[in-house]
Amino acid sequence: MEREPVHIMILEDSESDLELMKRELRGPCPNAILDWAPSKRIFLQLLDHVRPNIVLLDYSVPGFDGMTAMGMVRERFPETPIIIVSGGIGEETAIGTLKAGATDYVLKKHLHRIGPVVMRALQEREESEERRRVEEALTSSRRRFESLFSSSNEGIALHEMVYDDAGRAVDYRVLDVNPAFESITGISRKNAAGMLATELFGTIEAPFIGIYNDVVETGVPYQFETNFAPMGKYFLISAFSPEEGQFATMFVDVTDRISLESQLKKKAEDLARSNAELQQFAYVASHDLQEPLRMVSAHLDLLSKRYGDQLTGNAPQHLEFALQGARRMRALINDLLEYSRVESRGTQFAPVSLRRPVQQALENLSAVIGESNTVIEVGELPAVLADESQLVHLFQNLLSNAIKFRGVDPPHVVITALSDGENWLISVRDNGIGMSSIHSERIFQMFQRLHTHDEYPGTGIGLAICKKIVERHGGRIWVESKEGEGSTFFLTLPRTPDVPD
Repeated sequence: MEREPVHIMILEDSESDLELMKRELRGPCPNAILDWAPSKRIFLQLLDHVRPNIVLLDYSVPGFDGMTAMGMVRERFPETPIIIVSGGIGEETAIGTLKAGATDYVLKKHLHRIGPVVMRALQEREESEERRRVEEALTSSRRRFESLFSSSNEGIALHEMVYDDAGRAVDYRVLDVNPAFESITGISRKNAAGMLATELFGTIEAPFIGIYNDVVETGVPYQFETNFAPMGKYFLISAFSPEEGQFATMFVDVTDRISLESQLKKKAEDLARSNAELQQFAYVASHDLQEPLRMVSAHLDLLSKRYGDQLTGNAPQHLEFALQGARRMRALINDLLEYSRVESRGTQFAPVSLRRPVQQALENLSAVIGESNTVIEVGELPAVLADESQLVHLFQNLLSNAIKFRGVDPPHVVITALSDGENWLISVRDNGIGMSSIHSERIFQMFQRLHTHDEYPGTGIGLAICKKIVERHGGRIWVESKEGEGSTFFLTLPRTPDVPD
């Protein structure tokens, strides 16, 4: 990359000496821009209009001397290097110019040295500028750290490593702590500062010394969460090295969060156990109810067939109520059994085209589809990894609901599938009676019905079964609907790379 031009201001009354300087500077400073002042007047004009990188001053100019000129330069540009050029000044005078602020001096009989002297002065100036920038950055960083140190809500402690004669890290000493450290740990700054970690915490080995030594040696920050036994608390600790041989720790007390997470985990485990026990109970109870219910239903049917025409008054109506109740109970028990079997009796997932379970559901519902003049459109459906028998039940429930909750017009159901990258989005849209959006979550809960049994028969378990099936397959199900405008049930099923679409 091409270097920026170097602006060199020269106070020199001798044009011949100027030409000699130009020739000597051409090699080391090929991109130099020279501003020549042969007199005091022009020199002052240049000072007002030029900002030089370096100034060359003839020690003796008619009506003007180098020391006065150097003072003027220093007043305007304190950091600019100044080289005194003279035809013959003694050693004492030369040293005087250096003490007065000159960077260096060159005798005119040795003008061949002017190039190297200028380059050295510019290099020293550049290095000085770089040191100043680094120092300013360090000062700014230190101020920010000090501000953070004193005002942070996180506990902060500054330490230095302690090594044995073999150079192994054996302990670390606390240099300082902030107010938050005192508040969180209960240890005062007075008691902490200067203490070795083993003394402060009463341990045989300094806590986490291996981690902290790695941070000091590599300069790479490290964060970890731990149960700090000496205090009986959990902390999230971040360690970093602000200076060689030192490290700082920032930490927050996460004991309450860890405790809450532990409680939530225990509750989740308890809930999972309760759900498993509930599923087992539902299965056993439903299964054990099947036989006595069959006996009740059989005897009611027998009474109706043999003695139905002999009953008088309200007796036929009561008998019909009993038969309907037995049928509803059988449907309820069957749904409960199906709900409990979703997790416990489901088969292993295998690749299946969704068109197969949809087609099976349509065949199972063929009678009601024909009676209701239902029109069903099925778009392109993908293959997924699933329990095919459960998907048949899923689509059968959704299609049955679309037909059951129909409006004035014949039912019209559309089944489509789209990909969002990670999942397949399946939709089942109908033109039925719809519902208010306030019920969109409630309908997936057990035994939740929006209508009476006389209006629309059912157990109130069907959509709960759908939800459980979809969740077992790693997806979710929801509905979007408006009263009188139909409903669209959406469900997601994960895409699997090993299963071709």
